[in-house]
Amino acid sequence: MDLILEVRTGRERVTLACHGQLIEGKEAEAFRRSAVLLLGGFDKMNINLAGVRGADFFGLWSLAAVVALAEEKGKQIRITHASPAMVTMLESSGLSRFLHSFGATLSTATAPLSGPQEASA
Repeated sequence: MDLILEVRTGRERVTLACHGQLIEGKEAEAFRRSAVLLLGGFDKMNINLAGVRGADFFGLWSLAAVVALAEEKGKQIRITHASPAMVTMLESSGLSRFLHSFGATLSTATAPLSGPQEASA
């Protein structure tokens, strides 16, 4: 198995940090079961994908299943620190609205910045 799940709890929010691969088999199932268990005790969850090196359809499906359950139960979920490849997968699956980077959606956070300001003479 190539997935490590790290849980950090706060007063109102739990963070599930994933390290390794979110792929078919034990990895995707372990992620889904752990996230579902945590949703039972918290109303707000962050899923930190910074350590995810790879994902496939089954990993994406397990993430979508957790998001669907959270929505069904009226819970808040945020996906954070996704790699560019993971962002593309999430956008193509319709999960991009759950992407957050420091409180802003990733698609907004990647907007081009304005050019350098000219100095007045």
